[in-house]
Parts: sequence; structure tokens; C-alpha cells
Amino acid sequence: MTKRRFSLPATLAALGAVLASLLVGAPRADASSTLLCQQFAGCTSAGYSNYNYSANYTKMWWRMYAGHNCTNYVAYRMVSRGMSATRPWSGSGDARNWGVVFASRTNQTPMVGSVAWWSTNHVAYVERIIDANTIVISEDHYGGTFDWRKIVRSGGGWPTGFIHLNDETIAPTVPPAVSGTPKVDAPLAATTGKWNRTATAYAFQWLVNGKAIAGATQQTFTPTAQQVALPLTVRVTASKPGYASASSVSAPSAPTAPGTMNVASVPAVSGIPKVGAVLTAGGGSFAPAPSTTTVSWLADGVLIAGANQPTLTLGAAQLNHRITAVVTGHRAGYTNGVADSVPTAAIGPEKLSLTREPALAGAPHVGRTVAVTPGVVGPAGVVASYQWLRNRVAIPGAVDPAYTPTADDLASRLSVVVTYSKPGYTSIVRTLALATPVRTTPTFRVVSNSHREVTVVVRALGVDVVHGQVTLVNAHGDRRTKTLEQGRVTFAPEWLRAGQRTFTVIFAGTWRIDPRTVTKTLDVK
Repeated sequence: MTKRRFSLPATLAALGAVLASLLVGAPRADASSTLLCQQFAGCTSAGYSNYNYSANYTKMWWRMYAGHNCTNYVAYRMVSRGMSATRPWSGSGDARNWGVVFASRTNQTPMVGSVAWWSTNHVAYVERIIDANTIVISEDHYGGTFDWRKIVRSGGGWPTGFIHLNDETIAPTVPPAVSGTPKVDAPLAATTGKWNRTATAYAFQWLVNGKAIAGATQQTFTPTAQQVALPLTVRVTASKPGYASASSVSAPSAPTAPGTMNVASVPAVSGIPKVGAVLTAGGGSFAPAPSTTTVSWLADGVLIAGANQPTLTLGAAQLNHRITAVVTGHRAGYTNGVADSVPTAAIGPEKLSLTREPALAGAPHVGRTVAVTPGVVGPAGVVASYQWLRNRVAIPGAVDPAYTPTADDLASRLSVVVTYSKPGYTSIVRTLALATPVRTTPTFRVVSNSHREVTVVVRALGVDVVHGQVTLVNAHGDRRTKTLEQGRVTFAPEWLRAGQRTFTVIFAGTWRIDPRTVTKTLDVK
């Protein structure tokens, strides 16, 4: 084989020809494009960035020719947005070759960040998508300069295709969140989260255990029985024309709690509460409505075995017990709703007939008797018994219909338990309470012991020393108010004159002692 020799000048000339073929300027299509700015400084002044290419265009990117040329600029944009600094293919870097090398990643859909490619040997960076037929690009030109252009599809000059190497995307900066406490039939809402770009649309998909819930594609979602005890997440997909859509999934919520079946109305028990009678439970409803209901019966809170029908025949086991009907509502995904009736009176062989309730009247004061007005009870032979209480504690020996409060009762609340009983009959018990605590009434002693002075002494039954304020008012309405000291107070106002004078003495009262006002006439020294 004969080796051919080449001179250095010939070799350099051939290399220059190859480079020239690689760096052909962009095919201008002035009829279908609008120049928005030109040159680094001019574009910057017009508000169009060169993304610091002005400081880096003299370097080679992806082994493209340094300086002004289209491939070096687009390679710089790809690397500056995170792609490897190593050219992602081998062979020719000629712009016309890009769409061939990346044929599988080239289509007719422009996206922000995609490479606009002309098979006539030019590439540019897609900056904006105005509509399906209008885009904005930034580019550099071999033998020319940097610029931004708006290109329309009609009229020629539209790119041969768009290479999707490193399209700009919408990316989440803050994940979405589930707002609300997950509970069956309680609506939840999803926040959209935050994104690096303002999306024009959001799509929602609610998930349970990472699986999509069929039909749950709105921003709000109301859990059903199928999600009980399971946490929920929501996937939000943000989209914006010209950008690849992106999704973000919220953190899991707390496990979905069962729904609460609220009592809408309690059941009522009808029938005579005596042995041998039949009680009937009716009513009892819930919201939401249960799928099924069951009835049970309790005697003083204890379940009656086998009593699970709407009616109950009373037997000897229920004597002296109070009966309650319990209606339980059942619904999938819900805790059971439980509605209790008002307990019946104690079950007995018969009931006493109380045609008039006893009453307790009177203002409770130390030394003043209060008494029970008897009720009317039948049949004949009913015995009434009484027990007076001080602050709900029985007062020893206070077992008569009437009671006179003592100093021990001061500031306490009195009540009396009245019990009507007769052998063979169910006793009737009533607790009657006085509306106010026991108080005491003050007494005044008004004297003039010194010249132009009046002394008022206040005492009260059950109180060792009276405290509080006393006001002295003369016939002309002049008044002085002073605080008692050891139950007494002395007045010596400038308007007090010697002689027979009439005064009004006002005691303001305390939490234990009634207020009182009296008028006194006395000789002032």
C-alpha cells in the first residue's frame, strides 16, 4: 500500500474548509420572523437575557467552535441548565446533524427549553411558546451576532423540528398538602403546593396506599367507608403551555377516621313501669341514616340478657330498677350511633299517684324558718319523710317538714329530700332546693357619743364581725360613705350639726349579709 503524503498548508486548508462547512449561518426567514433584539448589549438593554453567554462565548462548549456560532450557544445553554459538559454524541457537531443524531427525540412540538433545529444547518434555543404557530427563540450566528427572534409558522422559516434534550419543566418547590382531618363523609381539600413557575392548570388525583381512587380527580374529596383507617395522599399535576407538566404528591394524611353517626332524636319508652306490664321503645334516629338498627334494654345501666326486641315484658327481675331502651344504628364506615331513652321510673308492683308536687318556699335567712308545702299523694296511708341537706350533705336531726337555718348554714345552699312511701308501692322521691344561699339580716345601732359625730354599729346574726361599707345621708341628700372597722364606723362630716337630726343609714351588704336601709332620728351632741 502506498502512503500518500500531505503538505501542512494543504492540511490546514482542508481543515478550514471542514470548519466552514460546520459553521454556516442561520437561514434567515425575514418574511416569517421578527427580530426582537440584537447583540449582547442591545438585548440586555431591551430586557432579553443572554444568560451570561456574553462572558462565556469565547469558550468551546461540547467541543463546538468558540465565538459567535449557533451550536456553541445552544450547547452552552444545555450545559448551563444541567446537562453534562461532554457532548452527548460522537461525530459531527454540524447543526444540520443534530436532528439526525437525536431523531428519536425530535418532533414537531416546540417546548420551552427545546432546541429549534433547521436541517439547513442552524439551531436555536426556544424561549417562549406564544401559541401553536408562534415561538420566540434566542440564537447566535457564525459570522454574525447574538439575537432574539419571534417566528411564525406561515411564510417559511419555521424550524424543521424541535429536539427535546433538556426541556424546561414546571417543578414543585413546596409539595401539595391535604387540608382537613380525614374522616368518612367529611370533605377534604388539597392545596396546589408551590411551583417554580405559575401554572395555568392543575389536575388532582387522590390516592390511598399510593393507588388512585377512581373518580377522585377534583381538588376536594370526601372519604368513604372504603378509606377507613387508611391515610390519603393527593397528587397534583401542574401544567403550562410550552412546558413539560410535572406532578408532586403530598405527605400522607392521618388515617381516615370512621364517620360519626350523630343522634338526631332519642327513643321514647311507653308503657306502665310495673311488673307484668309491657314497655315499648319507639323512635330514635340518626344523621346520617343508619343501614340497620338494633334495640337493647338496660335495667339501671345493666344489659338485660335476651332483651333485643322493640318491646319488653317486665318481670320480677326488674323490680325497683329503672329501665332504658337503647337504639343502636349501624352503617358501614361509621362508629355505631347509640341513642338512649330517658330512664323509666323504678319498676314496682304499683306506683303511687302524685297529683301535686311538693314545693319549698321562702327566703333562707339565719333564724327564719323555711318549710315544705306537702304534695298530694295517693292512695291513703302514704308516709312522707324529710331530710334537709346543707350543700348536698345531710344535716343531722333535720328530718321535719320545717327547718330554721342556723349560723352553721350561713352562705350554704339548703335543700330537702322528700320521700313518699307506702308498703307495696314504689316510693316517690323529690329533692327541693332553695334558690339562694342562706343569708343574714343586719341590725343597726346609731348613736352620737361625741360632739358633731355619729357612730353606726352593724351586727348580723351568725356573723362575729360585720365588714362592708356604710353610707350616711342627711335630709338634704348630703352623704358620706365609710368602711366598717370591727363592725362600726364614725362619721363627722362638715355638714353635721348638733341637735335633733334625721339620717338615712345605708348598708351596702356583702355576699353573706343582706343590704339594708333605715332612717333614724337622734340627738347629735
